[in-house]
Amino acid sequence: MANRDKFMLLFLIILIGVASWIIATKPIKQGLDIQGGIHLVVEAKDVKEKIVDNKVVESAVKVNPEVMLAAIAVVRQRVDGLGVAEPMIQLKGERQIIVELPGIKDPQDAVKLIGETAKLDFRRQDPKDPSKWVETGVYGKMLKDARANLRGASDWIIEFEFNKEGAQKFGDLTTELVGQPLGIFLDNKLVSSPRVNSPITGGSGLIEGGFTAEDAKKLAIQLKAGQLPVPLEMVENRTVGPTLGQEAVEKSFFAGMAGLFVVVIFMIWFYRIPGAVADIALVFYSLLNLAIFKLIPVTLTVPGIAGFILSIGMAVDANILIFERTKEELRMGKSIFNAVESGFQRAFSSIFDSNTTTLISCAVLYYFGTGLIRGFAVTLAIGVIISMFTAITVSRTLMRIVVRFKKMRNPLLYGVKPMRKQQTGA
Repeated sequence: MANRDKFMLLFLIILIGVASWIIATKPIKQGLDIQGGIHLVVEAKDVKEKIVDNKVVESAVKVNPEVMLAAIAVVRQRVDGLGVAEPMIQLKGERQIIVELPGIKDPQDAVKLIGETAKLDFRRQDPKDPSKWVETGVYGKMLKDARANLRGASDWIIEFEFNKEGAQKFGDLTTELVGQPLGIFLDNKLVSSPRVNSPITGGSGLIEGGFTAEDAKKLAIQLKAGQLPVPLEMVENRTVGPTLGQEAVEKSFFAGMAGLFVVVIFMIWFYRIPGAVADIALVFYSLLNLAIFKLIPVTLTVPGIAGFILSIGMAVDANILIFERTKEELRMGKSIFNAVESGFQRAFSSIFDSNTTTLISCAVLYYFGTGLIRGFAVTLAIGVIISMFTAITVSRTLMRIVVRFKKMRNPLLYGVKPMRKQQTGA
């Protein structure tokens, strides 16, 4: 065995050992359609200018790319506050945001947390009509921090702290309102109206409102994450149960095993020794693929599983191109060793071109697709890249080792009948 083949075989053994260790020690990241959760689509709405007493208290906001990026940032912070593992938040079109929360236990609370604007503002009573409240220009977007705390046995409150600008305005406001009520509004609803006993100049305060523990924590998350720049309207709300996802995984698994079995039998029956080598390379391919899925990690979805199964066929396809070329070389009278080398060299350009076109298709699907389509594109692209490695490197190394054994040099073992010598008359 040549030194080059020895080193390559050692490298492949180490590589497969590392891949096996990754598979055994790292969990696989499951998508929404497998472990269950909620899929939301919200749409941003323009804000109209609001004027009170000839003063602009709320400026008009038109939805644009910058506004959408800000909205996504706020939604992401709110989702992070829920403690959801591996959420998916992305822009869809010009005005919509897709939010996928796998494994969420309380979908309704998550929907409220994401969709509510959480516009906090502080108002004063109208001197002419105490039943009305007037905006003062002190808003929740000036907050630096907010947290839920338990006061007493069961009284939950939200403590907040302003930034420098907010602290100054809040101090001036409470100085003017000593002895008067201060209205605390959330999304234009009065939460509480405590009486100001003395100026609050420290830039901090609290909100009381008979909150439950869950409500207080949710409101604190919203206030800390910040106010949405524009209102978000729910346009799609879909809950996926884990049972449905598990059923899809089981069906995909059995389909994949059946397809793999048929491929293995076909390769051995039709290509003999090269077919068996291709099947071994296919095991390498599967282990490396799964290890990379866990290492990156790739979110595994049902379409992603389909992409993986499809890439198995494409991995075998590369070997078929090589072995067919090898058979042609054998029919032309070349030795086994030379035919194998020529088969790999001359099939490479075809394999490279076909896989490149597939990768381009994957890139298009990933760029223009969303959610599950992207999962399919990612797993297929990873599979195609690994299949090129296993076909060109693993299969080639194993074939070089095999042809060094004299018993393995019979053309029949490569699916080619030996050429008969033509008899010539005297």
